[in-house]
Amino acid sequence: MPLTTAVCFDGWTLRPESGELSRAGTTTRLAQQPLRILIELLDHPGAVVRRERLVELLWPKGVVDFDGSLNAAVRKLRTALGDDSETPRYIETLPRIGYRFIGTLDPPRTATSAPIDNRRRWLALALALAGILAAATAWWSWPRPFEVPPPAADAPPRRTTNERAYEHYLAGIFQRSRRDIAGSDLSIAEFEAALRDDPNYADAWAGLAETLVGAGIAQHRPVVPAMESARNAALRAIELDGANAQGHAVLGMVHLQFDRDYAAAETELQRARTLNPDYARAWHHLGVLSAYRGRVQEAIESFRRARELEPTMPLYAANYGHMLYHARRHAEAIAYVRQLLAVQPRFDQARSILIRALVASGDARTAAEQLPLRVGDAPNLSDAGLVYAHLGRKTEALQEIARIERRGREGYGVAYEVAVIQAALGDVSAGCAALEHSYDDHSQALGWMTLDPRMDPLREQPCYTAVRARLLGASN
Repeated sequence: MPLTTAVCFDGWTLRPESGELSRAGTTTRLAQQPLRILIELLDHPGAVVRRERLVELLWPKGVVDFDGSLNAAVRKLRTALGDDSETPRYIETLPRIGYRFIGTLDPPRTATSAPIDNRRRWLALALALAGILAAATAWWSWPRPFEVPPPAADAPPRRTTNERAYEHYLAGIFQRSRRDIAGSDLSIAEFEAALRDDPNYADAWAGLAETLVGAGIAQHRPVVPAMESARNAALRAIELDGANAQGHAVLGMVHLQFDRDYAAAETELQRARTLNPDYARAWHHLGVLSAYRGRVQEAIESFRRARELEPTMPLYAANYGHMLYHARRHAEAIAYVRQLLAVQPRFDQARSILIRALVASGDARTAAEQLPLRVGDAPNLSDAGLVYAHLGRKTEALQEIARIERRGREGYGVAYEVAVIQAALGDVSAGCAALEHSYDDHSQALGWMTLDPRMDPLREQPCYTAVRARLLGASN
């Protein structure tokens, strides 16, 4: 039942009727929208509350920009709670799905049924009143975010009617979104479980494909099997549902990152954007494609649009800063990522950009101070070696190269990272050899070579021209 009396959690006390949120003698009065979101989450502790459910609750008559409005309301609630979307204590985000309360209630409440159970109660009521046409009609016209009507005979379902498959699908998205651990393998296992329960679940195929691509890029899995498996999963999603924007976007990334076929990548990514103009990931991937082609402003605008559509997604925030660095706007990149790190100190992607921008601006000593603050270094394996090379610490830089090459023998695609360090050391011959190998070992950072400031020591060398021609030639 909805909360009507005071509820306590993790030292907080919420009084639903007055909207007062108190802790340690300090009281804040929540605005109506953040208050109603918190009440709904507390009424379903540990359960996923869909975005559609919150929109229905907050704006029963509908709003035009409900995504932006809901995001803004959740941000206000997080601010009141002092919560962080990346390392949440109270409100966990499942991107594009919904939210879940993960705090500890005092006393503990048993999670009430998620909205899907409410639909079942409506179903039972409708069946009981089957003889009353008006009541039955009213029920069937009610929005049902957790259930999808049967598709037409010539159109396969975009979602599943198998509840267990759907729960595995949600868990897959959650595991992929985690920042406390590398959740790729857990996410893949959940999507595979969803597909065992429903082999025709197009969204699960697309989710699996997207996770596999991310695992290959982030060096959580060897790149060749990860990308080939991602291709097969994306093609299966599109076979089941040709209008699956996520499937087309993933296939575009396989063409971009693995096949080096930029024309095919653009076709798939534009298809995804046409199918869903508000699909942030398609905008992001188009930004990467523009950057690989050297189109700086196009890339910046695409990354900006992705951030506008999904402002809580760390990937989009990081790559906007990444683009500032590659555009050689180093002071802007440093200021931008320092802001990100002030609120998300475990954000390694942002810290990597800071390290590179500091080195590029001539401050390798401050960059070195950032190295111990990283949680991990994959896929940005060259950062430490880059810093050591610019500080004149050649022995340590060479040790980094040896470490990276060991990882390369496991199939992770790291030759470009070796080329970066060798170039910084001034060893043009070794740098060229590594750069030439980076095409064949599927180094995931190779596409950035046109803009990458770290390639400057090799930029006038024949090896650079040859690799770039090979890269751009494969895309035609």
